[in-house]
Amino acid sequence: MSRASSVAKKGKVYWLSVATLILLFLVNMMGFVDTDTNSSEGLGRSWPFSSTGILPAHWQQAAAIEFTHRALVFVFMVSLVTLSVWAWRRYGAWIEVKVLISIAVLFVLLQAALGAMAVLFVNPPAVTATHMGVSLLSFGAVLTLTQIIGQIDLAGGPAQMAPLRSPLSDTSFVKWAWFTLLYLLVSIYFGAYVSSTGAGGRFQGWPLPTETYQHAGTAFIIDVVHRSLALGLIVLFVLLTVKSYRMRAQVPRLFKQCRMALILACLQAVSGALLIYTELSLTAFLIHVSIVTFMFGTVCSVCVRSLPELQRHVDNERVNRRKSRRVAHV
Repeated sequence: MSRASSVAKKGKVYWLSVATLILLFLVNMMGFVDTDTNSSEGLGRSWPFSSTGILPAHWQQAAAIEFTHRALVFVFMVSLVTLSVWAWRRYGAWIEVKVLISIAVLFVLLQAALGAMAVLFVNPPAVTATHMGVSLLSFGAVLTLTQIIGQIDLAGGPAQMAPLRSPLSDTSFVKWAWFTLLYLLVSIYFGAYVSSTGAGGRFQGWPLPTETYQHAGTAFIIDVVHRSLALGLIVLFVLLTVKSYRMRAQVPRLFKQCRMALILACLQAVSGALLIYTELSLTAFLIHVSIVTFMFGTVCSVCVRSLPELQRHVDNERVNRRKSRRVAHV
């Protein structure tokens, strides 16, 4: 099957899901810019509008950043609600679709609540770190949802009820995949905590800090733990890549995703060095969190793809109505 014919088979819901994913990525990036530039109070301590109404009274940098962030959130929320209703109705026979929609909506709402708290209150570093973790969970859910919808469309659409996954010969892969996801989430939370406390900005050496405990105090321990977690993450990705390589004939897409996660983890380490050598510049920070975002989304997809295939049940009457509409349209 050619690439052109494959793309043509993907339906409107898939492309809406792609658009929603892009919007969510932009929302998260603007949120990171907002945090890094301390612009959360750019529209005053009011939410969802500024203290002077929908538009800010003055367009300083902080106000422009915060306004852009909130505007993107609004557009994204409209897109997510539309996608959720449409995908639920069209792909409801797949329990994965329903679960991923529920996760995405839940964590997006939680993300919005944490964003409002950042404006209305002064959040401690732990809450700021939690905000980043929640934003990545919502991104992982929408990314995996997009991939599943695309896979269903390429297999003939909802009427065909084609299986999503092939059985794995290495049954231990499932446990390692989900353990890696949990480990990655903890690592990201800890990294966000390091960033919000400013501990990472006290060090210049890479891959090992040149500073000592006597020089940096408790921040030295925090930084060493952060780097150790990153090293452990690369080891886990190597393990998953090796395991999936042995099963590449059965599940080639799973191997490609594990390999991509390993590449992203290595790039993440390089971006960490860039952060240090640029003294935590905004550009380096955005590169760092962008790689983390796609790495987390990839691991979420790997975990879902590693699960055993479920028994599908479809409403035959609904399928027949769809077939009739397509025949009538033709």
